[in-house]
Amino acid sequence: MSTNKNPYFALLGFLLLATGFLSIVFNLMGIRFVFLRFLENLTPLMTLFVHLGMAFGGILIMYLALTDWRDEYAIEPKKDDQDA
Repeated sequence: MSTNKNPYFALLGFLLLATGFLSIVFNLMGIRFVFLRFLENLTPLMTLFVHLGMAFGGILIMYLALTDWRDEYAIEPKKDDQDA
């Protein structure tokens, strides 16, 4: 069993992005997700900020999950050190 959780976080980020984006588009058409019905108690501007936060949070989670940090910041030896 693999302990690599990056695909799960990437999937979570994608679902959050899709839910946030679709809730904005559906809200413009007058359709609302049932599980986000509690947001109707907030002001429309706060509801928009919550939906945008979901979308950008999903992008951020996907970026962090799919970036290869070991390869990105790998320390390579200098050419002078290789000759010695």
